[in-house]
Amino acid sequence: MSTTARDAILNKLRAAQRPFENAPPRPRMYIPVANDLEDTSQDALVARFAAEMTNLKGEPQLVTGDDAAREAVISALKAIGTTSILAWDFQHIPVAGLREAIAEAGIDILYPDTTDEYRTQMLATAEAAGASVTGVTAAVAATGTMIVRTGAGRGRIATVLAPVHIAVIEAGQIVARLENWVAAQRANGLSDVLDSANVCFISGPSRTGDIEMELILGVHGPGRVIAIIKQ
Repeated sequence: MSTTARDAILNKLRAAQRPFENAPPRPRMYIPVANDLEDTSQDALVARFAAEMTNLKGEPQLVTGDDAAREAVISALKAIGTTSILAWDFQHIPVAGLREAIAEAGIDILYPDTTDEYRTQMLATAEAAGASVTGVTAAVAATGTMIVRTGAGRGRIATVLAPVHIAVIEAGQIVARLENWVAAQRANGLSDVLDSANVCFISGPSRTGDIEMELILGVHGPGRVIAIIKQ
């Protein structure tokens, strides 16, 4: 679809004040899904996020400063034993010197791009990567969820293809509830969302219970999710 056709469709949707005439008006206030978050200090949000992520079989690690964050990422990669990783552009991963540290550890870094004529070869190479390293857009304390807004330098492949996903989160990126993040997007005119290729919500490792109601991890995406939470 050309940009012109896309804009025409979006303009029609924006022009419709009430596309569903019988739809009730949006309520002025919503009842939060999680009502047990009384302490919303940063320390409390970090602790709640870590606890909820652990309940989801995720692996949160709390560190202080860039040096500790670099060491945590390198230690995790060495423990996995991988020689290559998928990664976002490191300007979107909030750890100074991380790219250099990974290279010094002898680990190859692949920035997956499926938009050129070498897509098939790139995907074949990417499938051999043992882990991925990314940042996040935000994180939700109440549910242990990471929010990932993809776009240039922040490809979705890095969050779904490798068997282990390592995400670096700054403590200040953690919000109390999903409603808080949505409200912030609306206040900003949804510009960040509309400018994104997509927005993903990651709550622990990939899982399914389709086969005899038995929980199996890593079927549709990473079987391990490690969050390095930098305070």
